[in-house]
Amino acid sequence: MVELLRVDDRLLHGQVAYAWCKNLTVNLIVIANDEVTKDQAAKNAFALSKPAGVNLVISTVEKTIAFLNSAKARKYSVLVLVKNVADAAALAKGCEGIDAINVGGIREHDDSRRYTNAVCLDAADEEAIKDLAAAGVLVYAQQVPADGKTDLAAMIK
Repeated sequence: MVELLRVDDRLLHGQVAYAWCKNLTVNLIVIANDEVTKDQAAKNAFALSKPAGVNLVISTVEKTIAFLNSAKARKYSVLVLVKNVADAAALAKGCEGIDAINVGGIREHDDSRRYTNAVCLDAADEEAIKDLAAAGVLVYAQQVPADGKTDLAAMIK
């Protein structure tokens, strides 16, 4: 079962590995990113970054959707990490039971606007969030579990 679908352009790092895993008591982290599946150095670094006792799977977005819809996924408490809003939207649309997306960190990039200290969105991100909100998916900014949730769709004009 997916406990949290999180957008973070750094994917797996200390904040995610320890604060979120501890808070959610997950036993599986899935990094859904097509590029990382081809980068052995990144895969090795992420394997070292995961908390002890938590399994790690690095897969494409398409294969992650298939896995999350399988009976096998129901045996796990899953934290899914993606690098961008587009991949999160694909997962939310393709997987049963995902009704919220946590946006933890998207650094400033071309033509982006700052929405929170850690979240900068461009026009494509904004449109995807509007579409998700229209479909009933809550998209919110929250860096760590102790922070409050900020509804991003409500902030987009």
